[in-house]
Amino acid sequence: MPLVTVEGEVSNFRPPNASGHLYFSLVDEKAKLNAAFFAYRQALQKQLPTFQNGDKIRATGTISVYAPHGSYHLNVERIERCDGVGELLQRFELLKRKLYAEGVCDADKKKPLPLLPKRIGIVTAPTGAAIRDILNILSRRFPNLHIIVAPCRVQGPEAAEEIATAIELLNRFFAPGQSDEPMDAMIVGRGGGSFEELWCFNEERVARAVIASQIPVISAVGHEPDIAITDFVADLRAPTPSAAAELICGRKEDFEQRLADLKDRLLKALRVSFMDARNRIRRCETSALFRDPIHLLDFYAQQTDNRENRLQAGWDRLLAGARQRLGDAQLRLEQAGGHLFERAHRTLDDATVRLETALTHAVTHANAHLVSQTATLKAMDPKAVLKRGYALVSDASGTIVTDATTSTPGDVLNIRFATTALTATVIAPVADTIQPDD
Repeated sequence: MPLVTVEGEVSNFRPPNASGHLYFSLVDEKAKLNAAFFAYRQALQKQLPTFQNGDKIRATGTISVYAPHGSYHLNVERIERCDGVGELLQRFELLKRKLYAEGVCDADKKKPLPLLPKRIGIVTAPTGAAIRDILNILSRRFPNLHIIVAPCRVQGPEAAEEIATAIELLNRFFAPGQSDEPMDAMIVGRGGGSFEELWCFNEERVARAVIASQIPVISAVGHEPDIAITDFVADLRAPTPSAAAELICGRKEDFEQRLADLKDRLLKALRVSFMDARNRIRRCETSALFRDPIHLLDFYAQQTDNRENRLQAGWDRLLAGARQRLGDAQLRLEQAGGHLFERAHRTLDDATVRLETALTHAVTHANAHLVSQTATLKAMDPKAVLKRGYALVSDASGTIVTDATTSTPGDVLNIRFATTALTATVIAPVADTIQPDD
């Protein structure tokens, strides 16, 4: 066949082997083509590999058949990178960022696994290496476990729906709090494969089923380098299905050995405690309390009497000292009381004289101020001005008239004298002939 150019997304890329050859696959949504980029082709083209899984490339080469497998593959002669990231890897990253943004991948959302599970569920293909490895390891480590397999496809367009349905089915019948025999943990996974073969574990439908599971989920997809979306949302990630079986349950022999060790330690502790208690009983049997309890009671009674006597003597001494101090204080108070009384009397007489002098001065000053204010008030009294012959003129509304020109013929004016008043009617205003100084 002539040279062909194939464009697709790199998958199942493996590092160069000892000869420097590169093996990978080109995939899209519908097909996959294995490819080989041999070292001598790289040297001829002077082209170093700069791509990885998820990159979109354009490879040119010839189609050949690998006889042992009867499969077609592309012998690459030239590689060109395409702009952008491969579609599958881009979908993977978008879903991963979305789930992290929702917080469902946080560590505090993970459910703990029990130390010794009784019932384990397995969601995987009913045939294949994964289910065989899990069952072999679990049967060797703890043959008493109750294992329930929910078979489903783990590759192909319908695999994601079947995996999610199997997870939901186990939760429906064995969820904690809803079943008399709840399931302690669940393994979801499959053996190794290419990126597109494992793609069903990257679907959001499967991720949502794992998130909603009330049973703790262990994600065991592919081999150590393989990463799936279920690894981020599961309660625990195992690098392989075999590792998941080892993580979910310890070896029965280890538990039995630990129980035996705890039993030995408990028996030793009980033996030591028993010996200690027996020794204490023997010491009590040989003590004076058991040999002659009345003598011991007499001894403590005598000690009590002695202490009572010492207490009474001490109390008497304390009381006598207090009485002596009280008498001394009373004598000193009587001696100092006369001097204090005379000093206080003199101080009181001096304060009385100063108070009388201050009061006399204050009354005199207040009287003078009152006379001055009274005179000022009388001088400002308008009635006093009226008594000197002046009159107060106002119009009908009560407004004071200060200028004759503001009145018109016919206006009624009220004229108030010191003791009487009269009403007048304006005939005609008179021109101002009074000078300000008159």
